[in-house]
Amino acid sequence: MKKHHSFLSFALFVVSVCACVSVAQLISTALVSLNLFTNASLSTEQQTVYAISMASDENENNLQTQKTSLQAQNGAGYVFQVDAKFHLIASIYENKADAELVKNNLATNQISSEILEIKLPSNSVEGNFSNEEKVVLNDCLKSDFEIFKKLYDVAISLDTGVQDLTKAKLECNSIYSSFVSTRVNFETMFNQSSLEDIQTNLSMAETQLSNLINETYETSTQTFSSLIKLTYCKVLLD
Repeated sequence: MKKHHSFLSFALFVVSVCACVSVAQLISTALVSLNLFTNASLSTEQQTVYAISMASDENENNLQTQKTSLQAQNGAGYVFQVDAKFHLIASIYENKADAELVKNNLATNQISSEILEIKLPSNSVEGNFSNEEKVVLNDCLKSDFEIFKKLYDVAISLDTGVQDLTKAKLECNSIYSSFVSTRVNFETMFNQSSLEDIQTNLSMAETQLSNLINETYETSTQTFSSLIKLTYCKVLLD
């Protein structure tokens, strides 16, 4: 009897453990289901970039001649307004130290320039999103800065001879293809009318990248390096 009693107790213990595990799994599954869609505020960190300004004037038209000359020498030639002045931008840098190095190199060649510190607005969105949707939205919110960093690397490689023109163009094609994938994922998952700001920003970025790989800019004197720099200036600052 004692052996039978011991076996019965052991069996009951095993059943109890299995029941507890099953209940725990059910509770876990229920919690995951409840958290599948959660209210979230997604945002990017505020970024600061540093632009090299080669000239400035209160009248934008007065910079036109210098703009053409700068674009023929690998500079972006992007005109950016700060308060009442228009600045002619040669390039943008993620780190202030890089911008200062360029400024000092220019000064060594008796070329004056100015560093502009530009704070980019933080991108954000709120709503009920699944984890998969959050991943796609985060990619969209960070896309402008990611495009800038990738194109910057291509421009540096081209300027320093690490890449030739053909390789640089192929890299730009790859950046464009990667971005299109981000945009398509967004359009597949979301009703664009409810996230109109993101949709508008993605469309603008795609236009700039498409112009770059098709070389459809207004001047024939620009180098491809200049086109790359102008593109990331527009993606970040327009």
